[in-house]
Amino acid sequence: MKTPGIMRSLLYVPGQNEKLVGKAVAGSADVIVLDLEDAVPAATKPQARQALAMHCQQIRQAGKDAAVRVNAPNDLLALDLPAVIGAGANLVVLPKVESALQVQTLASALDETDIGIIGLIESPAGLLNAAEIAAAHPRLLALSVGTEDLSFDMEMTPCWDSLLVPSMQVNIACKAAGIAVLGYVGSIAEFRDIAAFEASVSRSLPLGFSGGFAIHPAQVEVLNRVFSPGEEEVVLARRIVEAFAQASRDAVGAIAVDGKMIDLPVARRAEKLLARLALVAARENKQ
Repeated sequence: MKTPGIMRSLLYVPGQNEKLVGKAVAGSADVIVLDLEDAVPAATKPQARQALAMHCQQIRQAGKDAAVRVNAPNDLLALDLPAVIGAGANLVVLPKVESALQVQTLASALDETDIGIIGLIESPAGLLNAAEIAAAHPRLLALSVGTEDLSFDMEMTPCWDSLLVPSMQVNIACKAAGIAVLGYVGSIAEFRDIAAFEASVSRSLPLGFSGGFAIHPAQVEVLNRVFSPGEEEVVLARRIVEAFAQASRDAVGAIAVDGKMIDLPVARRAEKLLARLALVAARENKQ
């Protein structure tokens, strides 16, 4: 299975809307998610499936990864998967995941492909099974909380206070399983007040999220900026890595940089930030 590039921003686009897909391809999202689920009425789902191959080709030619959000009900999923596989999508976004078996069943159907899976936890049942889901199959690359559906099921307003606990529950499950956690503690529907959206994303960054979903191009710009290493972070990370390498050569276990103790975990975090910077550069050089 091929590993996709960095996923700072994943932009949902209705799979049947050629005009919006074209705009998304011309934009800066790392991943374009062709939606066969909520954004597509039942009557136009066949049209959206038929358009997948053309749209996936456009997306890949633009240096982006092509994802498809499929439908959760088995009867619709059975219709979606042949189109997804035939289109050569990079990723499948599986909604409403509540058990490891759902992931394993999808992974089995994708067995002869290079397609990765991103799962959406959107219900209390999914939250309770997050650890088992995150470890369900090597083809599962990431999980994310579906904030709107979860908030509805939990009878709560989607905001920082209500979403922090479920977001961290999924985060911990992902970290334990060694996969990525996508998202932010806030509502994806917040696209008109971009300042509020950016505040939620920025506040979520230190919690360990690596990227997030968007429904509007303005959100993409925020996600790309927040989930990319900043200049000051990069400068400090390089100093830490260089200083710690010298300390290792000198058989010194811990050092100080700018008055702060630097030991192995801090040095490894700096190395990881620089590796992420390289992934950002690779993505942007392709687009």
